[in-house]
Amino acid sequence: MTVNLKDLTFARQDELIAALGEPKFRAKQVRDWLYAKNCRDITLMTNLSKPLREKLAVEHTAEGLKTLHRRAAADGTIKYLFGLADGLSVETVYIPEEKRKTVCVSTQVGCKFSCAFCATGSQGFTRNLSLGEILNQVIEARVDAGDVTNVVFMGMGEPLDNYQAVVEAARMLNAKEGFNIGGRRITISTAGLAPQIEKLAGEGLNVNIAVSLHAADNAIRTRLMPINKKFPVEKLMDALTHYPLKEGRRITMEVILFDGVNDSAQDAKKLVRALHGLRAKVNLIRFNPVAGAELQPSPRERVEQFRQSLENSGLDATIRISRGGDIEAACGQLKSAKMG
Repeated sequence: MTVNLKDLTFARQDELIAALGEPKFRAKQVRDWLYAKNCRDITLMTNLSKPLREKLAVEHTAEGLKTLHRRAAADGTIKYLFGLADGLSVETVYIPEEKRKTVCVSTQVGCKFSCAFCATGSQGFTRNLSLGEILNQVIEARVDAGDVTNVVFMGMGEPLDNYQAVVEAARMLNAKEGFNIGGRRITISTAGLAPQIEKLAGEGLNVNIAVSLHAADNAIRTRLMPINKKFPVEKLMDALTHYPLKEGRRITMEVILFDGVNDSAQDAKKLVRALHGLRAKVNLIRFNPVAGAELQPSPRERVEQFRQSLENSGLDATIRISRGGDIEAACGQLKSAKMG
């Protein structure tokens, strides 16, 4: 069974090169091919000797992902359906903007947490993605669409439920020997797994964190996100309060607004109280329709009223413009399925 070099951490790559009797700098050359030059074939690593390439290729590969389908939206957003080696598939989104080019990566095939507004959760959970499968999404998008400046772990799955692979991927995306993407341009999202947030706090990662909150009222949040039964708002806020933030950084709280569910003036007041004392900013999002979901998006004027209420209470609140809705590439719409 071959092992993808992109599934190996830097330390394991170093160990592999040493075991083959090669000097340390060879590992750096391999990393340059993998992460800077988007290499997907060991035989093309031409500054390695042919004998070394042959030895590497005996039990290792540098393969990428198979693009099963590619679909572009009117706003330039691209959604990919990538095939994995075992026949499963995941969706990845490339979002071009004037000053940034963002890849939204998936971390799991499916999801365990069954949020009421998310298509991924409706398909159930199959397995975690490997380190290489996560990184390869960035590489494939870069090969197809060009430069990548930002990476967000907001695709299919719960990133902190695939903890080790996500942490290692974030390290390698940020590292100079990896993708050399600045920490301010990498964001790990979570549905609110409090113990993993506390664990993440000790990793020393130079990345942003975003939390899918959606309601500060436990009854409402539990209706939207069953994970709230295990980690209610109070426990989640306690974990976030102790999360170390670099100067100038804030935690992003994601709040999708649903008509008549969590969009009232009272809901806004509860959110202000819950976030009191926390270095946070709020992203308000209109619900992107998902097949089978009974929820409806809040009217635009109510979303603006909600934003104004938060602003008047001293919270920094922004209405996020959803991208790729016409190809079901917007927040909550990703699912392992053939695209039309």
